[in-house]
Amino acid sequence: MAKELVYDALLKKEVEIEVDNQEDPNLEQNLINAKKSQRNALLNSSDWTMVNDSKLSDEQTAEATTYRQSLRDLPDQEGFPDIDFPTKPDFI
Repeated sequence: MAKELVYDALLKKEVEIEVDNQEDPNLEQNLINAKKSQRNALLNSSDWTMVNDSKLSDEQTAEATTYRQSLRDLPDQEGFPDIDFPTKPDFI
């Protein structure tokens, strides 16, 4: 445990506190899980583009398919979870 000076507004002075400066051993897994959850939400919000009666043009369907595949491929991308999400097509 390390010690750190912080300002206590009630006491109106700096006080010394102990802080846990150890890194969270689950940090990397938590980041991975958060990115996957975000990816899953984006996939869910674009599910409607894959139904036969979506009224999308063939070009839009192809663009949606490519976008969704890019989302599914994110965990295999180099640098994951520190990655950028693919750009969502305007019609989604």
